[in-house]
Amino acid sequence: MAKHSFLLLSSPETPGKFANPLTYARQLHEAGHQVAVYFDGAATYWFDRIEDHPEPAVRAYKDAKKLGLIAGVCDHCATFKGVADAVEAEGFEIQGTEHAPDVAGLVDDGYELHIV
Repeated sequence: MAKHSFLLLSSPETPGKFANPLTYARQLHEAGHQVAVYFDGAATYWFDRIEDHPEPAVRAYKDAKKLGLIAGVCDHCATFKGVADAVEAEGFEIQGTEHAPDVAGLVDDGYELHIV
């Protein structure tokens, strides 16, 4: 089976750009593929008032989180966008201001990158 990493960069103002890749990540996981989802850039705003986002996107997020598909959130982006507390409230740790993910490392580890 293949390895897939979804790099979510889109603002939560476009909920389909969250719901769809998170759904694809779940489908790949259920088919036996290895999946890692990262929130980066404007996508870190997702964590600010999650429940206020459209229901299909929230459901897709909760499914991905429950399955352990969310591998991380960019510390740098979350910190400088002022959402680090909201990210941590969702159970993801923010340590400093290091930019993540390490895309070169993901590719070296065999992941195909899907950037949304």
